Amino acid sequence: MSFKKVEECERTKLEHFLSKFQLPHPFKKVGAGIVVLSFVLLTVIKFIDTEPSWMRLFLKHVMIVGLLVISISREKIEDELIEILRSKSYALAFIIGVVYTMLQPVVNYVVNMILGTQEEVDNVYYFEVLLFMLLIQVGFYELLKRNR
Repeated sequence: MSFKKVEECERTKLEHFLSKFQLPHPFKKVGAGIVVLSFVLLTVIKFIDTEPSWMRLFLKHVMIVGLLVISISREKIEDELIEILRSKSYALAFIIGVVYTMLQPVVNYVVNMILGTQEEVDNVYYFEVLLFMLLIQVGFYELLKRNR
């Protein structure tokens, strides 16, 4: 068996495996509904004094799941261009997420120096990074798709 045949076989298996992770197109609307609903509920409970402590964390996780559902949902017409745009948006989201994670503590430190406060530099938490990366991926994917 030649190297080209092995390479083609492995690529086909990988593409088939990755296609199983995509949800049908109507899930894009379901994911958007989940994101909007969790954002509205997070905004509402911010003004309520007697909220359960677990509610904010739960709604944040629901928002991340909604963005993930949007991110992995198929388009009505799924072709090679859509796959390329999706992979470019994932790459952009990863790069921007890494830069954000590295620069955010520095920015916080500089702002604290300018304001003259003695607050500790906060760590960047996983929720911020995941939310930021998923928002960047979905946003850039839609932007790339509209400007093709």
